[in-house]
Order: sequence, then structure tokens, then C-alpha cells
Amino acid sequence: MPRLVMLPATEPGDRTYGEMPVQIAGYDVMQVVFPKLVWYNRSVCDEAIRQIRGFGDEPVVLVGFSKSGLGAWTIARTIPDCVAATVIFDAPMVREEVPPWGTSPFYPDTASWQEDLPSRTIDAFEKAVPESHRLVLISGRSFHDEMVAMAMALRGRKITHRFLARPDMRHHWESGWLEAGLGELEARW
Repeated sequence: MPRLVMLPATEPGDRTYGEMPVQIAGYDVMQVVFPKLVWYNRSVCDEAIRQIRGFGDEPVVLVGFSKSGLGAWTIARTIPDCVAATVIFDAPMVREEVPPWGTSPFYPDTASWQEDLPSRTIDAFEKAVPESHRLVLISGRSFHDEMVAMAMALRGRKITHRFLARPDMRHHWESGWLEAGLGELEARW
């Protein structure tokens, strides 16, 4: 049974964007857990990696939504031996300025933010992640333009990925994006 690792996008108990799934038919679902809201800087990614390695040796499908999409990107390129595929939904992938949404404890300035920014780490991703890695990007209402820009940058570099443009899809765990992304993985690879 394929294993999914879900990265949290909100603090525990926050249901603003629905609930991260604990069960999905046909998949063994595991969740990375943090006691509070996080942005995926180096120390947070290191803790997520520690938890992922604790789930076993078999490669996983890593799932990131919104800010956890940034974590999924960084983790996939940091431990490519552990991540067979990555699904990222509606994330701020190309935003050059540090976002104002509680990022300051994790990214105190724009320079530290840009070090982890997916659009600035495409080279590192390309070098680290094997060609067999499957990457699915899905846009939604909140970060559609950023996801389009990231998909175009990847296409320009000829990095294999699938992009699902869903500009009307709610920024929510339960809007159907996860099923679409997993369906894309199953149908295309």
C-alpha cells in the first residue's frame, strides 16, 4: 500500500482550512505533527525529516498544502531517497518578499526567506531529486498565479512534473485537490 506523509499547514486544532485527512482509501496515511503553527525553515524541515525517517524505510508520497507545500519542496530535495513523489497544492512558491502571515519567528528577513523559496532553489531540486521522482503541482484560489509561475519555471528547465490549474478550487483540505493530485500520480506514472 503506498504511503502518504501529510505536512500540516496550520497549528493543531485550527480548522480554518478543514482537517488534514487521516485516512484515504488505498493509502497508508501518516502525519508529521508540530505542537504549534510552523513555517518550514531549516530547523522545522529537520524535525519533519526526523519524523518521516521514523515512519520506515520505504519511500513516501509527500503532501504539502499552502505553507507546507514549501516544506514538501525542501524536504523532497533534502531526502530524495525517502520521497518517491511530491504533491503540492496552492503554495506561495515564488513570492520574493517574506509573507506577513506569522513568518517572522521562522524567517526574520527577506534574505532568509529567499534561501528556501522554491523558485530560487530549482537548481538544488534538479540536482538532488532523481528523474524517477514524481512531482504534481496544483493551483487554487489563493496562490494560483504563483503556482503557474513555478510550473512555467520548471517547464522552462525541462523538469518533469504535472501541473493542474485549478484557479477556482478552494484553499481547503477538503476541496478535492488531494484526490486530483493522487489521481494524477496514478494515471500518469
